[in-house]
Amino acid sequence: MKKVLVAVLSIILALELSVPSYALDIMPKKEEVVYGLLSTNGSVKNIYVVSIFDKGEIIDYGNYSKIINMTTSDKLNINGDKITVNTAAKKLYYQGNLVSKELPWNISLKYMIDGKEISGTELAGKSGFLKIMMSIKQNPEVNSTFFNNYALQIAILLDTKLCDNIKADNATILDAGGKKQITYIVLPGKGADISVTADVHDFEMDSVTINGIKLYLDMSIDTDKFTQEISKLSDAIKKLDDGSGSLLYGVNQLSNGIKKYTEGLKAFNEGLSEFNDGTNKLSAGADNLEKGLSELSKQNDALEKGALSMQQYVFDTINLKLSEKGLKIPALTPDNYSMILSDIPELVSVKKQLDSIVEYTRGLKGYMNGVTKLNAGAVDLAKGLSQLNASSSKISYASEELYNSMSEINLAAKKLQKGIASYKEGTADLRRRTFNIDNEINKIIDETIDDILGSDSKAVSFVSEKNTNVSSVQFVLKTDGIKLSKTKKTFKKSKTLSFYQRLLKLFGLYKTEY
Repeated sequence: MKKVLVAVLSIILALELSVPSYALDIMPKKEEVVYGLLSTNGSVKNIYVVSIFDKGEIIDYGNYSKIINMTTSDKLNINGDKITVNTAAKKLYYQGNLVSKELPWNISLKYMIDGKEISGTELAGKSGFLKIMMSIKQNPEVNSTFFNNYALQIAILLDTKLCDNIKADNATILDAGGKKQITYIVLPGKGADISVTADVHDFEMDSVTINGIKLYLDMSIDTDKFTQEISKLSDAIKKLDDGSGSLLYGVNQLSNGIKKYTEGLKAFNEGLSEFNDGTNKLSAGADNLEKGLSELSKQNDALEKGALSMQQYVFDTINLKLSEKGLKIPALTPDNYSMILSDIPELVSVKKQLDSIVEYTRGLKGYMNGVTKLNAGAVDLAKGLSQLNASSSKISYASEELYNSMSEINLAAKKLQKGIASYKEGTADLRRRTFNIDNEINKIIDETIDDILGSDSKAVSFVSEKNTNVSSVQFVLKTDGIKLSKTKKTFKKSKTLSFYQRLLKLFGLYKTEY
C-alpha cells in the first residue's frame, strides 16, 4: 500500500509541475470587443476591452490597469492578471483598461492643406485643398492571427457643407444626411494606403472609425462531379491530340506526294518527247489529287464543329467552377475572357489554358481555309490537264503554267505541313497542361479564396493567451474628431448613467447635458 501511495503522489506531483495552473481552471465561454481610442494621427491613446460572459462562475485573464463591472454590482476580484466573479445575471459585461497600447495594425494618418503637411489638431477651421493620407500596416509586436484573418472596415465622414469635390479612389461613397460616408474594406493579411481629397473651408470632421471582424465562408463543393466533368475534358483532349497526330501524318503524305508531283512536272517540261504518255499520267494524278483533297475538305465542317464544341465546353466548365467558388465576375467567353482575367493575377493559369484552346480553334480554321484553297487549286489543275489533253497546240505554254502552279501548291503544302506540325505541338502542349487541370483549378480557386478571406482558424483572445474559450473578438477603433474648440459651459448636475450610456461614453458618443 505504501508503494502504491507513493506512485500515486508522484503522478499527481508530475502533473502539477507540467500543467500551467490556469489550464486547470474551467474557462467559461467569452466574447471580446476591443475599443481603441486613437489620436488624429492614428497613434493609440487607450485600449479598452469589454468582455462578455454568461451567468455563473467566471474566470478571466488580462493585464488591466483598471476594471469596471458594467452591468451588475457583483464584485470583480483581481489577483495579478486573473479576474474572477460569480454572477447570476444573464449576461455580464465588464470593461478592462489594457496596460498595453499595441493593436494588430499600425495606423498612420497625415493631413495636407494646399500641399503643406499639417497636424490634425491644427487642421480644424482651415480652408483650401485637403488631402487625407491613411496608412495601415501589420504591427509585428502583436499576434499575427488578427492581421492575417481579420478584415477592416474604414469609414470617413465628411460634411458636404464644408467639403466639395470629394474624391477617394477604390472607396464606396454614400450620402448620409448631408454628409459623404467614404468606406474602405481592407482584406485579411493586407495593408492599405488610402488617399482622400476635397476642397474644404472652415474644416471640421467627425472621428474616423475602423471596425475589425473575422470573415467566414461556408462553401460546399461537389468535387466528385467536377472531377468527372474535367476527366471527360481531359479524355477529349487526348483524343484530339491523337487525331492531330493522324492528321499530321496524312498531311506529310500529301506534301510528299505534291513534291514528287511537282518534280514530275519539271521532268515533263524537260521531256516533251514523251508528251502523250506523260500527260495521261499527269491527268490521272491530278484526278487522284482532286479526289483526295475533296475528301479531306469534307471533314472541314466536322473538325470546325468539334473544335468549337470543345472550346465551348472548356469555357462552360471553367465558368461553372468560378461560379461555384463564389467569384463575382462576368461569364467568360472567347471574346471577353482575356480582358476580364488580365485584371486577376491569381487566375493567370486559367487565362493561359483558355488562350491555348482559343489559339487552337483559330489555327484549325486556318488549316481548313488552306485545305479549301488547296482543293480549289486541285480542281483548277484538273481542268488545266483536261485542256492540255484537248489542245496539244498549247502544250508548251500550258505545261509551263501547270508547273508554276504546282510549285506554288508545293510551297502551300509545305506551309500547311508546317502549320499542322505546329498545331500538333499545340494539342500536345494542351494535353500536357490539362493533365491535372481539375486539381490545378481547385488549388488556384482555394488559394484565391483563402487569400481574400483568411483562414478559418479558431478565434483567439486578444487580451491573454490564457483565455482559451473565446467565441469571437471584434475591434472598434475611433480617432479623435477634428473640431473647432468651444467654450465649455458649467456642468449643471451629474446623472447616473445606464450600461448603454456608459458604453457610449467610453467611445465618446454619449452627449452629456450641460
